Amino acid sequence: MIACDIDATLTTGMNSLSDANRRAINELMKKGILFGLASGRAYTDLKNYPEMWRIDRPFDFFIGLNGASLYDETTKEDEVFFMIEREYIKMIVEEIDRLGLDSHIYVNGITLFSKASNRFYKILSSKHRDIRVAQDLSDMYKEKTSKILINVEDEKMQDMAKHFEPILEKTGHTVRLTRTSPGCMEFVPAKANKFYALKQYCQRHGIDMKQVAAFGDTSNDNEMIKGAGIGICMANGTDDTKALADMISEYPCNDDGFARFVDKYIL
Repeated sequence: MIACDIDATLTTGMNSLSDANRRAINELMKKGILFGLASGRAYTDLKNYPEMWRIDRPFDFFIGLNGASLYDETTKEDEVFFMIEREYIKMIVEEIDRLGLDSHIYVNGITLFSKASNRFYKILSSKHRDIRVAQDLSDMYKEKTSKILINVEDEKMQDMAKHFEPILEKTGHTVRLTRTSPGCMEFVPAKANKFYALKQYCQRHGIDMKQVAAFGDTSNDNEMIKGAGIGICMANGTDDTKALADMISEYPCNDDGFARFVDKYIL
């Protein structure tokens, strides 16, 4: 079975899947290899990908919200394991707003932005999500959520992490901040990670973790890369993820690194 991250692992920009990666996924599933996505996105977004990418059949599972949720195609259930408390969401989004940045969350199947930013209009153009702008900042913390996303230039991420340390301490370290893709960081429940949800799926279906390959590229993939039978980091991945991987792809994401690896070592 294979669990695969999306951004900078399978796709680059606007979620378009290359012909080579599409073929590789279809070939894997034809051979009876279970396949699923492991992403920071919610299931309400992820469920659109097989059709959008023109995949021959539904994916077997979706690990969403950086491991805080799991959709199982067998049971048709989307289970959420962890959420951030409202009082902590309030502290975080108010500080993000004070810094002049925008944030967005998933709540009740909606992608809710704190303001109409460039990122908002970019995602809106994809036309496969219910995307809205909050009428008031307080709309962002009316309900619990499993992640808060902000856009931060890679070279500023370390400073951003330090800036939010006092707020994360106030949450009792029940929330952590992690890099999820180029230019993106997310506040997530501290107990949530992609390997947690992967392990839940494998236990329910009697799958030995030694038979699982996981593909990723950055920090929010680390637990999954380390815990899977074989963890593969993309050639374009970050150093922390490469250090935990069993293998590093010979080619980066933008050169069909996933498909080339699958062709050489799996198919």
